[in-house]
Amino acid sequence: MSAGRAEEMEALEKNAPLESELVFKGRKFSVRVDRLTKPDGRRYSREVVAHDGAVVIIPVDADGKIILVRQWRRPADKILTELPAGTLEPPEDPAYCADRELQEEIGYKAGKLTEMGGFYSAPGFCSEYLWLFLAEELVESQLEPDENEAIDIVRVTLDDALQMIEDGVICDAKSVAGLLRYYYRLNKK
Repeated sequence: MSAGRAEEMEALEKNAPLESELVFKGRKFSVRVDRLTKPDGRRYSREVVAHDGAVVIIPVDADGKIILVRQWRRPADKILTELPAGTLEPPEDPAYCADRELQEEIGYKAGKLTEMGGFYSAPGFCSEYLWLFLAEELVESQLEPDENEAIDIVRVTLDDALQMIEDGVICDAKSVAGLLRYYYRLNKK
């Protein structure tokens, strides 16, 4: 594939003089404004939510059912049904984080944890990368949940989960992407 406009923009931004201003520093992310200068002297800016990354887990129980979580999500202003997930605590390894989040959110530890790649949550403004894991051979193992989490557990078949996507019940991008990747993995053989 020959170089296109995307590669031109990459080269421009990687080589442009840069000023970066931190405008917010929170517990899970920060916000900065990057100001860049083009070769012709014109300036422009990019607002970036800097995030250390997170994990998304597809826990499958002994009956082949996927364990989802239902929880109140203030930014969405509603209860969402999702795959278990959690933010990395640097320098935490993504697999370790996935194992910890499973125990905190659903009370299980994976006997078999398989990395399934990953994806960016919203690369137009956010650096968050999500590592996707398949968790199998689950054994009970509860860690103390996060202080402000109130989670309900939902067990569904993959077909039911896909229907929940279609019906808008599962509507967060990480769960939709994770479940579709799992469906593809099972059906490409």
